[in-house]
Amino acid sequence: MGATCPKCQTDNPETARFCLDCGTQIGPANRVLPLTETLKVHAGGLAPKTVLGGRYEIVGKIGAGGMGEVYRARDRSLDRDVAVKVLPEGFVGDLERVARFKREAKLLASLDHPNIATVHGFEEAMGKHFLVLELVEGETLAQRIARGPVPVDDALEICRQIAEGLEAAHDKAIVHRDLKPANVKITPGGKVKILDFGLAKAARGEGSTGDPAHSPTITGQMTQPGVVLGTAAYMSPEQAKGKSVDKRADIWAFGCVLYECLSGKKAFPGDTITETLAAVLKGEPDWAALPAETPFSVRAVIKRCLRKEALSRLRDIADVRMEMLEDPSGSGDMSPAARRFPLGAVMATGAVTLVIGLLAGPAVMKLMKPAAAPISPHTVRSVVRLDQGSRLAESFDVGRPSRTAMVLSRDGRFIVYAAAAVDPGPGDIGGLYLQKLNELKPEPMPGTERGYSPFLSPDDRWVGFWAGGKLMKVAVEGGVPTALCDVAVPFGFTWGDDGWIVFSPSRGAGLCRVPAEGGRVELLTTPDGSKGEYSHRLPFSLPGAKGILFTIKRNAWDPEPRVAVLEPGAQKWKVLLEDAADARFVPTGHLVFLRKGTLMAARFDPEELEVTGQPVSAVAGVEQALATTNSYGDTGAGQFCASDSGVLVYAAGGIVPDQENSLVLFDREGNAESATSIKAPFWSAQFSPDGRRIAYSSVGIKGVIRVLDLERGTDSRLTTEGYAQVGVWTPDGRRIVFDCVETGVPNLYWQPCDGSSPKERLTQSENMQLPGSWSPAGQTLAFNEVNTDAEAGYDIRLLHLTDRKTVPFLESRFIEVNPSISPNGNWLAYQSNESGRSEVYVRSFPGPGEKWQVSGDGGADPLWSRDGRELFYRRSRSDRGIEVFAVDVRTGPEFSSVKSRLLFAVQDSFQAGVARCWDISPDGKKFLMVKSEHRKPLPVIELVLVQNWLEELERLAPSGKR
Repeated sequence: MGATCPKCQTDNPETARFCLDCGTQIGPANRVLPLTETLKVHAGGLAPKTVLGGRYEIVGKIGAGGMGEVYRARDRSLDRDVAVKVLPEGFVGDLERVARFKREAKLLASLDHPNIATVHGFEEAMGKHFLVLELVEGETLAQRIARGPVPVDDALEICRQIAEGLEAAHDKAIVHRDLKPANVKITPGGKVKILDFGLAKAARGEGSTGDPAHSPTITGQMTQPGVVLGTAAYMSPEQAKGKSVDKRADIWAFGCVLYECLSGKKAFPGDTITETLAAVLKGEPDWAALPAETPFSVRAVIKRCLRKEALSRLRDIADVRMEMLEDPSGSGDMSPAARRFPLGAVMATGAVTLVIGLLAGPAVMKLMKPAAAPISPHTVRSVVRLDQGSRLAESFDVGRPSRTAMVLSRDGRFIVYAAAAVDPGPGDIGGLYLQKLNELKPEPMPGTERGYSPFLSPDDRWVGFWAGGKLMKVAVEGGVPTALCDVAVPFGFTWGDDGWIVFSPSRGAGLCRVPAEGGRVELLTTPDGSKGEYSHRLPFSLPGAKGILFTIKRNAWDPEPRVAVLEPGAQKWKVLLEDAADARFVPTGHLVFLRKGTLMAARFDPEELEVTGQPVSAVAGVEQALATTNSYGDTGAGQFCASDSGVLVYAAGGIVPDQENSLVLFDREGNAESATSIKAPFWSAQFSPDGRRIAYSSVGIKGVIRVLDLERGTDSRLTTEGYAQVGVWTPDGRRIVFDCVETGVPNLYWQPCDGSSPKERLTQSENMQLPGSWSPAGQTLAFNEVNTDAEAGYDIRLLHLTDRKTVPFLESRFIEVNPSISPNGNWLAYQSNESGRSEVYVRSFPGPGEKWQVSGDGGADPLWSRDGRELFYRRSRSDRGIEVFAVDVRTGPEFSSVKSRLLFAVQDSFQAGVARCWDISPDGKKFLMVKSEHRKPLPVIELVLVQNWLEELERLAPSGKR
């Protein structure tokens, strides 16, 4: 039996709290509640003229969903229209949930960005909790898409604004968690506003329940067959599985939204929750549904947004804007935001005159007398010398060419190379040059200005190249260049015998192909994140279209890439060689490839696609872009080319470190002396407890921990596997704990400092971890964890050796790094940006307790003196370099400190960061720092030409082919 309204006697459903006819609240025993307890409602919700909180007058209902009902209201106090979202009834009785939501609402109110709808406040009136929001006029993006696909230019402009709003929120560690077209509005003036930012988390709390029906926009009716789902279609796989989510869930949803704008279809459709989530977890979008005019860079970014594994997905929405949305054509000016990403931004815009190339031009090439005795009786080496004023052009990021810069014709008659002047003036924009080996003077190729990454057609009649965000081709004999397709940031091209050009379009992408006559771009490979693949690049087409050789990188700084082969007619590939890059096939039946600056050769069966012999060294010291500390230039590309006729041309130089640092000791007055004559790409360094040794990290081609014995002068390597960055001694001086990347992200390990036994894993986490400081007894380690939940950021955790468990010490949305435990174990100093800039704080240890701010005008990298009476920190100033401060402290049962005093300032550049990069000697008299000394490679003014090289190759690794 229903509930009868005591006022109008209307029968209502038993579950009704308000009369559907007159709006009277139905209370216990069917009595009419006093007027102050009554909300005037009707079947559609709050009735017009209802006033909430004595201030917000309801005008009409806008919509409803799982997060509550939304009304247009008039703010009588400020005389403006607002949106009022009345939250579900389930909030009323859950005080903890209400308190959490209020905290989140305050955080959301701090967002101030033109592409995010503002949260004005969170209030309560007449038993209702409601949000007061900015009223955004216009239609939702869902309504716009319902009319059909959005034109490409309009879709990119809409999504550019969405990306900017997401970036602003992510910078404040706020994640949307429910991004979808229905939560995006487009004003009549074209301004895009993101709605309900962060409310999904505020409503549900931390984490996810794993039940899609709990999503703010999935209602009970949506579980019925035939209903098209809303939020479930935009859930990331980790969100659908009930795992914790971070900003990469928003990046997934962004990819879904961009795909839907362009295609007019959901990326992961389904008629039921089960079907939709199955599509999210296992399916792929219908890529053919994207319009033909979609720029390739846009397709590539959508695919990277929609990778199933969060670790393989684009990590920052700023990367999306940089690689695709700011300028999908690859031309145009850099925005201030894009300048933060020099590789993508500079390459995509073509706004610089420094061209990544091999030779400076117009250069005159001269074949000189043999440079050295021939390797064999039939092999002749000569020097191809550049005229004065010409040299191998420097890359803008690592001081070397970072892309393939020359190509040799199959018959060995000519070279095409990219060129730039030594001292480029306003008119020196560089381009491609054609050098016939039987002539002295190179010829500029008209129409190829700012061109680089040249490659040839199989018949040597056409040159392909990249310029201005386009893949181009031009006849070797000259003519007007033709644009084939858009390419944002190229990582290698090859022209196959089957008439397809295969290329890698961006830093973290797979391989694609386009017809040599131009046309639709097709995807060939997608890096397999489950196998640790980050990108596929540097393709080379095998003769007869029998397959594609390419290089696999496992991350942006992978020092040991792999060479693989893509089987013809299939999206299957297999790894052929470890620690190898930029492989090419030569007619003798060999693969030639680079391994850390050495040209290697191995026998290869092109029919079975198998390496049939052990690699041998062929030529040492070949120029290769394998940066030691700068991942942007770490492409793996080599500067060599070989012809079918037996000519080899290469640039000498090997791998040139872009940074060779030194260890320096400073006394308290700032007087400096070298700690060691060793120079290496040092990153962090720490004295052993007895001060006789230094553990340091050398983050070069392979990040390793090394131990320097100051008394004996020996320098020994500790770690042999993985990639390590920071080493911290145990208090007894017997072991070193360090971070190490084997697969995924760095976790913590330790190992005896003499290397007497292998490393042992201490932690297991999906998040990056960096060691910080030991407690005096050596039973607890304070370390940093970079939480993948963007709302947590850099946190400080403690590892207890007794049970190998980790517990939080300090978790917040701020960046807290460089934890340092006092010598008596009562206090922990750390660096935090909670005030808006980095300062040094002290808290009781192991906590909880009060905190004290120690630095006054900025501070970082706290260190305790060994007697616990002083606390030191550093501050970086653009006009004064590094400043070192000391603070006298008391660290007994109570903590106290005096004003800090400046010890000294040093103008040079020194390493600093989120991990320990300096130390103090046990006697408190010396400070150990890593001095940054950028090394500029010597200019390359000549190339090496080897004739009859295939005979030498056959001698080194007989194949039986010749």
